[in-house]
Amino acid sequence: MNNKKNKFSTFQIAKACGISRSTILRLEEEGFITPSDIEDSTGKRFYSFNDVARVIQVMTLRNFGLEKDIIHSFFDKDEDYQICLDVLQERLDNLTRIIRVVKNWQNANEDFNVSKKKIGAMRCFIKKYETDEHLFDFLIKTFTETIKTGYEINITKIPFIQIIPDSEKKEFEIYACIPVLEEICVNVAQFQPCRALAIQWRGNITNQADIFNQINAKVKKHGLKNITELRIHIVYDEFTSKNINNNTKLLQFIIPEKIKKSNH
Repeated sequence: MNNKKNKFSTFQIAKACGISRSTILRLEEEGFITPSDIEDSTGKRFYSFNDVARVIQVMTLRNFGLEKDIIHSFFDKDEDYQICLDVLQERLDNLTRIIRVVKNWQNANEDFNVSKKKIGAMRCFIKKYETDEHLFDFLIKTFTETIKTGYEINITKIPFIQIIPDSEKKEFEIYACIPVLEEICVNVAQFQPCRALAIQWRGNITNQADIFNQINAKVKKHGLKNITELRIHIVYDEFTSKNINNNTKLLQFIIPEKIKKSNH
C-alpha cells in the first residue's frame, strides 16, 4: 500500500468535491481522469492529485453549462481555446442579464430611468396584434405559440411588443416579437442592429395613456422628434416568472434613433 500513500480513493475524491462516486466513475468513462492504480483483489481505484484538480475544473466548467466536447477542448493542448472562451462569454452575458434584472427589482420605483444603448441584431418570430386582448397576454400567448411551433428560443434576448405608428393615418401596427434562433422564413423576421433610447419604468400599467404621454415627453427631451418605432420589454424576473399576472410591471421602452425595418 506504500505506493498508494499519496493517492486518493473514489470515495475520498467524491467526498472532497461534494459529488457522488458514480460521477467520478463517469468522468473516468468520459476520459477526463485515469486511475493511477487499481487493486486486483477488490477493484478499488486510486487517483493522483492531478486527477483531483481535474475533477474540480471539470465540475466548475459543467456548472457553467459547458458540454463534454467543449470541456475536452479546454484540456486538449492542440485545440483552439477560443471555442471555450466563446461559450463562457455567452454564459457570462446571461449571468449579467440575470443580475441586471434582480438589481432592477431591488431598486424599482415608479420613475423613469433614461439611457442610450446599442441594440444587437436578432431574428424574431412575429405575430400581428389583431384582437382586443391585453397586450401582455397577447405577448405570452405568442411566446407559447412559438414554443408549440417548434422554434428554438433565443434566451439571450427579451421578448417584446413592437409598435409602429402611422402619423398620417393616426393609426399604428402592433406585433409580438419572440427572439428565436431560426432562419428567416414567413413568420420569422430579421431585426437589424441600431442605437436606441432606452426608458425604464416601473409602476401600475392601468393608466396607459398617461404612461405614453410621459414617454413621448422623455423622447422629445432627448432630441427625438417623432417616435417611428417603439419596443416594449417586460423586464420581469423571467427565471421565476415574477410579476407576470398583475398590473405592476417593470417595463423598458426602446426607441430606435433610426428605424431599421424588419422583414414584416
